[in-house]
Amino acid sequence: MQKLKLNLGQPTLVRRVMLSLLAAFCLVWLVLMGRELSVAIDREDFDRRVRALGDNVQVTLDGVQSEEVARAALAATSNLINQSYRDQGVPGILALQLSRADGTRIYLSPETKGTPLPNPGVDIGSTEIAGQPFRIHQRRVGAWAVTVAAQKISNWWILRRMGAELGVNMLIALPLVVLPLWIAVRRGLKPLQELSAHIVGKGGHDLTPLNIVPKYQELKPLATALDNLLDQLRRRVARETSFVHDAAHELRTPMAVISVQAHVLVKAQDQAQRDEAEQRMDHAIARASHLVQQLMEMAQLERGTEKGLSLQPLDAAQMARQAIVDLAPAAMERDIELSLEAPDALPHALDHHAFLSILHNLLHNAVRYIDDGGQVTVELARIDGTLRLAVSDNGPGIPAAEQALVFERFYRCAGQNVSGSGLGLSIVQRAAQGLRGAVRLEAVQPRGCRFVVDIPAA
Repeated sequence: MQKLKLNLGQPTLVRRVMLSLLAAFCLVWLVLMGRELSVAIDREDFDRRVRALGDNVQVTLDGVQSEEVARAALAATSNLINQSYRDQGVPGILALQLSRADGTRIYLSPETKGTPLPNPGVDIGSTEIAGQPFRIHQRRVGAWAVTVAAQKISNWWILRRMGAELGVNMLIALPLVVLPLWIAVRRGLKPLQELSAHIVGKGGHDLTPLNIVPKYQELKPLATALDNLLDQLRRRVARETSFVHDAAHELRTPMAVISVQAHVLVKAQDQAQRDEAEQRMDHAIARASHLVQQLMEMAQLERGTEKGLSLQPLDAAQMARQAIVDLAPAAMERDIELSLEAPDALPHALDHHAFLSILHNLLHNAVRYIDDGGQVTVELARIDGTLRLAVSDNGPGIPAAEQALVFERFYRCAGQNVSGSGLGLSIVQRAAQGLRGAVRLEAVQPRGCRFVVDIPAA
């Protein structure tokens, strides 16, 4: 019983459709009741029915000269209509009165209990009989004056009567609509259940496409979206696996150097050997530390990009000046000239960490790979609302065959004797993508490189 209660508490599409259908039926019932009630209580429509009754009486008495015949005809009409009211439970009466042309009353419906019907004085008017409201109509028929009085029925009674009658009709129609719809919904959900079972049967490590062509057109976008999602997951897993493998490979070299030099330090016989081993160990530690820092920076950018970077107005020119100041001591040691071409202030919607990563990695790469006495130029400008950052150097440049590969993780150009992690440009590209921008490499003649980053306005 507890399990049944839990199942009943779970929302389902079938139940939601059925409840929506019931709500629609109730709404239709209310609308129809409102429409029928508005017609039933409409005064002009009621008056038309009273006049129509007068027309029928006129046809009945047309050509009748005998008082007995006229009285009998009117009595029969009155009894027939009022009996019909009683049979149907209508809380009202119809009163008929027949008078001579001089006003002498010949017949009066017994339902009035002797209360004569007045002359309305107009085509149709209102009166009260025994405290109940009536609409009264009088017309001349040859030698007779016929008065028709119809009692106005309570609106509440009309509402209940119509509600009951419409309710019965709606209850008859409900299963005829619900049953086919329920069958259609159940059968319509079956392909979705089959798709779900197919996904469950794949297993947690199977990221191959579903390759299912659903029977129903509405499910095709879902199957396509699932295949696209699996493809993205498959590529991401492959990328992360490759990344972990490459990171482990890159870390293995400095770790091996540290291990070897540690043994040398322990077993070295003279100070020169110990100094050389210590120097190599420091270099390996610095390389490993730089690689770990780059990996952490890449991971931080990945997480920030997935969640969405926090953009805020920042002065790009001031950030560039600060990055140049931070790098100035290392550049001065090698007589490298750093210059900035930018306005005094250049506000733009940026993420502080992402833009700083772009600046630092482009500047460090430029300084690291150019010769002593070289030049590095940083350019900042706004072009049609887009922030453009360009970092140029007059170093050896990058061969055309390798320019398309420099943004790959852990890729280092052949023939370089400068140590590095091979992650700097990958970090720049990822940070630029997080800022909805892009980075590209432009060759500089006769030698050198120029990296251009375009960041659109928010």
